[in-house]
Amino acid sequence: MRRSAPLTNCLLAALIAAGASFAQAPNKGASKGLAPKSAAEGQAVNAVIQAQMPDDVIKAVDALLTKFADTVFKSFALELEAEAYQQKGDNAKAIVYGEQALQVDPKNYEAENLLANVLSATTRDTDLDKEEKLARAEKYAHDALDILQTGVRPALYANGTDEAWAKRKAAAESLSWQALGTAALVRKKTDDAIADFQKGVDAFPDPLLVIRLGRALYAAKKYDDAIGWDQKVMDSADAPAQYKSIAQADRARAMQAKGQPAAK
Repeated sequence: MRRSAPLTNCLLAALIAAGASFAQAPNKGASKGLAPKSAAEGQAVNAVIQAQMPDDVIKAVDALLTKFADTVFKSFALELEAEAYQQKGDNAKAIVYGEQALQVDPKNYEAENLLANVLSATTRDTDLDKEEKLARAEKYAHDALDILQTGVRPALYANGTDEAWAKRKAAAESLSWQALGTAALVRKKTDDAIADFQKGVDAFPDPLLVIRLGRALYAAKKYDDAIGWDQKVMDSADAPAQYKSIAQADRARAMQAKGQPAAK
């Protein structure tokens, strides 16, 4: 599953806070984090960071890795390319590039989370390899959580503030729990899904994950709880209008299930 806007913005903010503007060659020894070896490489990395549309991200990553195959940003760039393919609906390529990102850096928790979410979201109850895919998804998610819980800040965020890293870490943890909750739903373990989604929301109250929590509660016929979470999205100043509309529709459905009018 793709990151929602708040999660993506969190990543970009962390990169900016970390001083990830590489228009010039770095002063060696001036940074504890990752740094390009030349101004040209820095410009190529910046192009990746600044790209907005999936096709632009793919083009920028391919250009970076073609010109600078040994860049220290290789795993990071491959993960972004995987996410771009995911946004295009090409989950097969998303998995390929996510796995490549992990081969370069086995501690790339962003790649772990992407793979966990793609696999859990695309697995169906009728799939012959359902258990294999869900087991992989759960392993990726748990591995990401293990990496995050070591307390070691990745080099990508070495120069950022503690506050920025704490927010990025919380957002990443929520994606891990999202994948685990989605896998639990495929297994028809609704209570486990609710617990996992709740942990994700507790870590980082992303409105898209709150909607998923509400839907899991609805599936468990816990309509009052579902209505309460849907209302939180509707009242949130940070939730995009599209998410508020979805939450409003979900709330109306839960109200109807309770036998109450869906006013407001």
